[in-house]
Amino acid sequence: MADPLSVSASIAGLVALADLVFRSGTKYVKSYRDAPTEVGNLIREVKSLSVILHNLSLVAFGLEEIESPEPTAAVHEPLPVLQPHHLQDCHQLLRRLETGLSRTEASLDSGSGRQRLRARLKWPFTSTESREMIQDIQRYNQIIHTALAADSLAKLKDCLTRQVEMKDGLQKVNRTAGKILDIQVKIALDAKRNQVIKDFDQVNSRGEYETNNRLRHGPTGLWLTQGPDFDYWYSTPASRLWCSGIPGAGKSVLSAAVITECLHRNTQDAHKATAYFFCTYRHERSQHLVTILSCLCIQLALQSENAFQILQEYHNQLFSSHHLSAKPTAEMLTQILHRICACFTRVYIIVDGIDECDNRVEANIKCLAELAMLQGDDVINMALFIRDENIIRTRLEKDFSHVEIEAHTEDLQLYVA
Repeated sequence: MADPLSVSASIAGLVALADLVFRSGTKYVKSYRDAPTEVGNLIREVKSLSVILHNLSLVAFGLEEIESPEPTAAVHEPLPVLQPHHLQDCHQLLRRLETGLSRTEASLDSGSGRQRLRARLKWPFTSTESREMIQDIQRYNQIIHTALAADSLAKLKDCLTRQVEMKDGLQKVNRTAGKILDIQVKIALDAKRNQVIKDFDQVNSRGEYETNNRLRHGPTGLWLTQGPDFDYWYSTPASRLWCSGIPGAGKSVLSAAVITECLHRNTQDAHKATAYFFCTYRHERSQHLVTILSCLCIQLALQSENAFQILQEYHNQLFSSHHLSAKPTAEMLTQILHRICACFTRVYIIVDGIDECDNRVEANIKCLAELAMLQGDDVINMALFIRDENIIRTRLEKDFSHVEIEAHTEDLQLYVA
């Protein structure tokens, strides 16, 4: 039985997608005789791409069969996972076409005459976009044509991958993220301020982030961080994003990817800040709302003198020598966090794993959702990575844009473990 994560299996998936795009596009052209010229040209290029992809899948299958090890062969170190980035680019383009055409096709099949007419008159892409896609497909055809001449699986992979380029790029991004985390401390620290940090920073959020970031392989999560949902969330004030998925779907790894992307983009604007938190079943303290809010407050306070002053004043109230020390409360921390966020033009808050907070899930999600939706506040952009459960959906579905992680198979198709 063929390995579902083999090169040939992935290419076969692209063939099926290209066929689907070709059929939908042909249906549009036939229903609208006056379709723009570039539409017909684009569909013809997709047809050519489908044919050459099919040939490539056969070549890949043959090479895999020839070079596959015998069952009795000695066990060697596993080869690095293939990351065929040219195929990834091709997949993203075909998926974009399929998404646009599926909406048009649904209208063409509608019982409403007005909807059918509107669909005929509305090609889902501009002329410029169509011409750019034609050029991209022609480039993919040239790359794949070169790969067809490969006489070994290794050479085939070399033709389809930018492995070294991507590896170097990801390492650079990760190094940059590490440096950004270090320089996020933008204030002068002394013994008194270090005590404030010690009292509020009760969980090692950075450690959890770095652990999940190390678990990220290759281009995992690019469909999210380079996709329209993330771009809209990042660029639109007061945007709210809810990414859900079943256990093991990779929510925490994706949340780390989003944190990294925010840190990277924020380097261009000192008035933007990022704060994050990982709730885990391993650390019971991380499940408490006071801990979550405290860690978010201290992360942001370290990025602004004014923000730290707000937190230090609250710390003085709690630990003043004039009376017994008091413990911070969720209510006061919410107010403090709101005031701290006002010190920035935009604050990106990413929280992962609230569903792991046992009997505290409802209270935690309620507090964070209310924080994100404070009246007249367009500073906070919040992203929550959490399972789709009834108690969570009831609270989030009306006010948060929803992305279902398990519905995205791009990472699997790109052989990312």
